[in-house]
Amino acid sequence: MTAAPSRESRPVGRGGRRRPTGRSLFLGVLLVVVAGYTQMAFELEWRTAAGRIGPGFFPRVIGIAALVILLWALVTSLRPGAVDGEDDAGGTGAAGDEEAGDADLGRHPVPLLLVLATAVVFLLVFFIPLGMVVSCALFLLVTLFLLNRRHPVTNVVVALAVPLLVYLLFQSVLNAGLPAGLLPRF
Repeated sequence: MTAAPSRESRPVGRGGRRRPTGRSLFLGVLLVVVAGYTQMAFELEWRTAAGRIGPGFFPRVIGIAALVILLWALVTSLRPGAVDGEDDAGGTGAAGDEEAGDADLGRHPVPLLLVLATAVVFLLVFFIPLGMVVSCALFLLVTLFLLNRRHPVTNVVVALAVPLLVYLLFQSVLNAGLPAGLLPRF
């Protein structure tokens, strides 16, 4: 096990500033892409003539939120005291071992493929056959029971509450149409 790098051994450039790392470069490129996305979102109408939310409403919200998060992450990654994988307190996380490091993306291929398969089925039945509420509830039930078997009650509550709340938000509050499918329109 190797010790965490000291403050003196970090990659520091002239004037005490930290040199950009691969993470900083990635965040910078992603920031430019998201800025272009957000600019395109502001060219779309945010309300329709009928008073419903328009095609630019959610892209604006997503773009602004993504810009704020990416700017914060980029500035944080460029701080002189920042080290990749280190938290703000100067430690390497709660466990201090590999758990605080990078995610292991190759250990669970079967659950990944099953979630992708359920997502494809969800997309196929979302619009016409089942509608938003039923297909979303089924997708959440399958996915949550696949990934979180220890909490069946929580899985059922989340799988039923989220689609219902989304339906009420979009259908009642925002007056946006959703695929009804099997359920009658209220």
